[in-house]
Amino acid sequence: MFQLEFFPRTELKSLLDFQRLETLPLSLNDKKLLISEPDFFHSPKANDVIRRMHSDYIDKILGFRLKYIEEMLIAEAHGFDPEGSHESWGPTIHEGIQTWVGLDLQTLQTPYSEILRILQLLKVKPYQHVVDLGAAYGRMGVVLGGLYIKTFFTGYEYVKTRVDEGNRIYKDLGFTTCKLMTQDLFAKDFELPQADIYFIYDYGQVEHIDHTLKQISAVAMKRPVRVVVRGKFTKQIIASNHSWLELKYEGKLEELFSIYTAYIV
Repeated sequence: MFQLEFFPRTELKSLLDFQRLETLPLSLNDKKLLISEPDFFHSPKANDVIRRMHSDYIDKILGFRLKYIEEMLIAEAHGFDPEGSHESWGPTIHEGIQTWVGLDLQTLQTPYSEILRILQLLKVKPYQHVVDLGAAYGRMGVVLGGLYIKTFFTGYEYVKTRVDEGNRIYKDLGFTTCKLMTQDLFAKDFELPQADIYFIYDYGQVEHIDHTLKQISAVAMKRPVRVVVRGKFTKQIIASNHSWLELKYEGKLEELFSIYTAYIV
């Protein structure tokens, strides 16, 4: 239990607590206090519906304008492809790149509680570098910026409006070690930065993910890396083509991610 500026005895034990926070006129200091509390990112219950609702409340509490931005993207795509869906709209307006325009927001992004669990399992240390490949609005950076203030985070996302919105929130919260960057991960001139941890969530087409894994293998020839995977396609590609990655953790029940390690010598 902790105290915000005007609302004493704040608890984070149920969805109702988060619903209440979403309706309050929170100051910037209040928001900074909330993101420094691990319980803020911990879902009241483990089931998927509650985790998604919990994440939705956090987005709204922090001031993300997700619905507005995604509706603008859908409207743009619908103008070119009125009969389309989330399978076709992204490639229609983004030069053939699958950006999942029209996908449910809570499917597009990893729940905050799952990100918290991943970072706890990884035992992230100060001054390590975490890279998110297909970062959307940068939830990983929000958790790192709040709880792991000396860890560096770079998130890559193709859709500029998502990047701009995530960076706006990072700036409001005073993050100095977290940033989002607009990037086509399949671009010929893109050089994957060296990092300690890479996070991949089926960000695009199979050949794109395979290309990224090959780039990570080049980094693994120079230093130990860990790769966190969320999504069945990436796991299938690893099983088929990337035996250099060693599975260290397989998520159970509500955990939909896997953790791999590699150091190619």
